[in-house]
Amino acid sequence: MSDSYVFISYSRQDRKFVEHLTAKLSEAGVQTWTDLDNISAGKDWAEQIKGGLQKATVLIYVASKNSGQSRWMEFESIKFLEKGGQVIPIIVDDEGSKNLPPPLHSIQWVDFRGPFTPALHKLLEGIRNLRGDSPVPAPRPKSKGYLFISYADEDGTFVNSLKGFLTKQGYGYWDYRDSKRNYQVDYTLELEDIIKNAAGTLSVISPEWKRSRTALQELHFSREIATPVFLLIARNPGPTLAISGMTYIDFMHDPEEGFAQLDGEMRRKGL
Repeated sequence: MSDSYVFISYSRQDRKFVEHLTAKLSEAGVQTWTDLDNISAGKDWAEQIKGGLQKATVLIYVASKNSGQSRWMEFESIKFLEKGGQVIPIIVDDEGSKNLPPPLHSIQWVDFRGPFTPALHKLLEGIRNLRGDSPVPAPRPKSKGYLFISYADEDGTFVNSLKGFLTKQGYGYWDYRDSKRNYQVDYTLELEDIIKNAAGTLSVISPEWKRSRTALQELHFSREIATPVFLLIARNPGPTLAISGMTYIDFMHDPEEGFAQLDGEMRRKGL
């Protein structure tokens, strides 16, 4: 990670909001540091937090009804101020302003209780001013490559919304239903070349996907050749050995949040 990043201090109960926020900050060219993204398994958690604070340029304090119960958040903000760091509090619910630690009471905060986009612009302006950036970097150009979509026919409705999202965000995709086939080549060999040349594989998980031999082969082959794989849970497949222990993105409960998380994950992979 670059030396110019923003540390985000938050309660785990506000994780969904923070994942959406980090995705949008990344889209605007602002690197972020969070415990979930920057602490590897087996590392000393407290030491990693201190290291993240030491090198951060700005700390964003996510104040909510949950933050008042977090001693770590207060510790993070105090330690950051002690080293001369700059803090931007953001208020995400009506209890947030009441739960600001005393050292932050006199600092102007950004109100995220209303529409997200205007608040994000104010936050980006604050980051720019505190860091002396001129201006906040424009969003990084997206890869001109394509994403391979692996799915069962029964998930066509979800896949249509997925393709709409990819198109809107500037990503290409390969879908066997509307991509050109080479009928001079065996289909499995053609798939190998398509997956090898893809920037990533999007596996749309569902009960039918689980029963599809081709879909499972596409997943295993992608992992074998180190093509980035993103597991998208469109419908609950039940316990599934093939993806046991793997990280996935849940689209069943909040598709909008799922797409925001997918965008952030693809950016973190450099796509």
